[in-house]
Amino acid sequence: MKITFKVQRQQGNGDRHWQNYALEVDAQTTVLDCLNQIKWQQDGSLAFRKNCRNTICGSCTLRVNDRPVLACKESIKNLEQWLTDSNQENTGIFTISPLGNLPVIKDLVVNMDEFFAGLDAVYPYLINKRQGENDSEFRQSPEQRAALNDVSNCVLCGVCYSDCDAKKKNDNFVGPHALAKAHRLVLDNRDMASKARLEALGKDKQGVWGCNNCRMCSDSCPTGVAPLSQIEALKVRLFDLMDHL
Repeated sequence: MKITFKVQRQQGNGDRHWQNYALEVDAQTTVLDCLNQIKWQQDGSLAFRKNCRNTICGSCTLRVNDRPVLACKESIKNLEQWLTDSNQENTGIFTISPLGNLPVIKDLVVNMDEFFAGLDAVYPYLINKRQGENDSEFRQSPEQRAALNDVSNCVLCGVCYSDCDAKKKNDNFVGPHALAKAHRLVLDNRDMASKARLEALGKDKQGVWGCNNCRMCSDSCPTGVAPLSQIEALKVRLFDLMDHL
């Protein structure tokens, strides 16, 4: 089939413009394969990120028709089905643009510093000062590990951050990715800082109270983490914590 990628081109804070690239592909071709074809055969100056090509690293995220996707996961067939499901006309032209809520470095490459700063703000690692039995590793039962399955699927791709309405309105909000990570740690039976994490996340609109429940993060998440569900669970835990005070 013949399609056209209408790609947003931009150098830093310079003027944006759109550039069209005609492609001949099959239905199973991914957005990333299309971008590779453009770069290798038509325009070597086009900038975008990629790495694993297997929905693991999260580096190839961008927006197609203003919807954030993982380029290595989304095929042309999936895009066409999404257009049908959302009652949009399929013209064969797909607009390709960088993630939202982040400054553009070049073309489809954005500066992720603020994204990772939000993650750092929730201490995204286990805090445990105890030693395991006989200095061995800390073990988890299958049930304890199963509680982490869904929320551990986050690949830090930035899809939820790009669509977050709260982040658009509040620069201090850490972002849905960070709060989902915080809940993953609160759920972990090996972590000793759950109470301190909850208290920190409940102080102001930097944490859970900054979320305005727009649902965009959960609707767009490509790995099923459903960040809004994690944020709502943190709120419930905060209410439970306040009941004991």
